[in-house]
Amino acid sequence: MPSQLIPAVQYLRMSTEHQRYSLEAQAAAIGEYANERGFEVLRTYADAGKSGLTIKDRAGLQRLLSDAISPQRDFTAILVLDVSRWGRFQDTDQAAHYEYLCREAGVQVIYSAEPFENDGGMVATIVKHLKRVMAGEYSRELSTKVLRAQMQQARLGFKQGGSRPYGFQRRLVTAEGADRGPLADGEWKALRSDRVVFTHGPAGELAVIRRIFRVFTTRYIACTEIARLLNCEGTPSQRGKPWSGPQVTDLLRNELCIGNYVFNRVSRSLKTPVRHKPAIEWIRVRVLPPIVSERVFRKAQRLLERGLGRPKFTDGELLGALRQLLRREGHLSEAVIERAPGVPSVSTYRVRFGSLRRAYDLIEYHPPPERWCVPLKSFWTDDVILERVRTLHRRHGYVSAALIRAEPTLPAVSGVLRHFGTLRRCYELAGLHHNIEEAQRIANHLAQVRRFSRHAVVAGGHRGEDRSRPPAAEDRRARSLQAPSC
Repeated sequence: MPSQLIPAVQYLRMSTEHQRYSLEAQAAAIGEYANERGFEVLRTYADAGKSGLTIKDRAGLQRLLSDAISPQRDFTAILVLDVSRWGRFQDTDQAAHYEYLCREAGVQVIYSAEPFENDGGMVATIVKHLKRVMAGEYSRELSTKVLRAQMQQARLGFKQGGSRPYGFQRRLVTAEGADRGPLADGEWKALRSDRVVFTHGPAGELAVIRRIFRVFTTRYIACTEIARLLNCEGTPSQRGKPWSGPQVTDLLRNELCIGNYVFNRVSRSLKTPVRHKPAIEWIRVRVLPPIVSERVFRKAQRLLERGLGRPKFTDGELLGALRQLLRREGHLSEAVIERAPGVPSVSTYRVRFGSLRRAYDLIEYHPPPERWCVPLKSFWTDDVILERVRTLHRRHGYVSAALIRAEPTLPAVSGVLRHFGTLRRCYELAGLHHNIEEAQRIANHLAQVRRFSRHAVVAGGHRGEDRSRPPAAEDRRARSLQAPSC
């Protein structure tokens, strides 16, 4: 009778689409078991394409455990195909812990395809523990085999997973080396026998890479400042997104810029935390002609090791930067600080002084109460930004990064870039085509003239010195803090 059926739910999981047991096959096997044993499957919890090594990304299992321990649950059993579908946890106690939580709440976990009854007896306990050990060992052996195969392919110059770095492209080739064409971002190879190799990207991106190395190694501008300069000019990074300091640092450290593909630098096997391997275990293969010279690349690495990419300021320098910015702008806010070149980020002030208000108090700046009532980031919708850009254009006859930066009713330039990718795209969506390109070119030119003229003045007092060496740390910090606005 239907009223005598035991209410139950089923849990399904598979790691990849190519796995032996698909979700449909698991559901069919569990359905046969439920009909034979008198269970009524009320609903299904599933994790498709999720590894069994951890519970972190398995939303289905998380919901199942939450419902199982809830007093309002409507089932008394959980049907799983086998022990490995419950999980391939490297610590067998973790799998036992999740099962214990269900059993403590009055819900039994049943493995329908296993040869033992999960009744808590000695035989079932021993066999279940062995099954869990075997499931975890299978993942360990598979991880070792996959890493060995990846290292072999890396030695041959084939790319092993991951997205393309800035300035490079992925191309698909056959096992015999025949070209199948480029791979766009988000695309994957269809045949397991095919291979992926690196090629140089667009000429514009290569020019940006060379410029970043030149500015970093000759003018000693920090990575965060280089990112702000590129964003002010409307130069997008990968996928049209704005630049950031860590992105510039990663590019400067990427050995593909000198033609080397490096693999096996870190270990992330079995969902463990990232572990950096010693350099002796790295695989380094020359796969491309260099974009920058070996000498320039090594100099950039020395400067990064000395901390040029991550400027560290004293409390006095941080507060001095705020005072200079206050004198220049007349007021301070999060937006003003974030878009000001040479001034550390708002998060730096919060970490150092506890809050931005505390930093304001130390420089004796007391903003009006309304300046603390800033709108939420969600307030800046695309339509709001475009309408205010049109208003700015009607007021001045043109629009530029400088005008956007000085307009209190608009977000910072970096905020506009986050919405539209580039300023040019923002102008086009706003319907502003007349003289926009010329105004942007003039504004960028003036910004570069101001920036480079300031560096020329600073460098004028060091004529006759060896310009291949970086200036002292104090001079670098002062130069970064006093950089003019772009």
